[in-house]
Amino acid sequence: MSYIRAPEKPGKGSRLKRFALEIILIALLVVGVIAFIAYPLFSPPREKIAAMPNALETLIAQRDATYDAIRDLDFDFQLGKLSAGDYATLREKYKARAALMLQQIDALGGGNGAAEAQIEAQVAQLRRAKADAIEDEVARVRAARKPTDIRCRHCDAPYQAGDQFCARCGNRI
Repeated sequence: MSYIRAPEKPGKGSRLKRFALEIILIALLVVGVIAFIAYPLFSPPREKIAAMPNALETLIAQRDATYDAIRDLDFDFQLGKLSAGDYATLREKYKARAALMLQQIDALGGGNGAAEAQIEAQVAQLRRAKADAIEDEVARVRAARKPTDIRCRHCDAPYQAGDQFCARCGNRI
């Protein structure tokens, strides 16, 4: 004989199992969140040299920020937001700060004259090459044009075949 079991009625045992399962899942979730949050505290520190900006780059950034402050100050004065006395005081303060930044940049070698001279020489060479290329193109175009013996009857200026008006006097050819 086979016995058919009747379905279990939900009782204390199944509720207790479900509650225990929920507690375990919540505990796992809490542990996971705590591990995620605490990971940076226990991980080895990254290379400090890579994280720290270069001193020269920092000075250049501060110089640029000072220039921006002077530009904003000038703009505010032109709009009438600052009095002449405040403007003069603040402008001198920012100018002194910018001068100090420039001196520090020069002391670190940021104002290397040899490198600047080399860059200028390269730029001049590129400009000469470009100017030569333009002159060659102009000479080629001029050589491609054929001089004409056709002349305007009004002003005796030469013109190309197919022109309808004179380039010098504007009369119809």
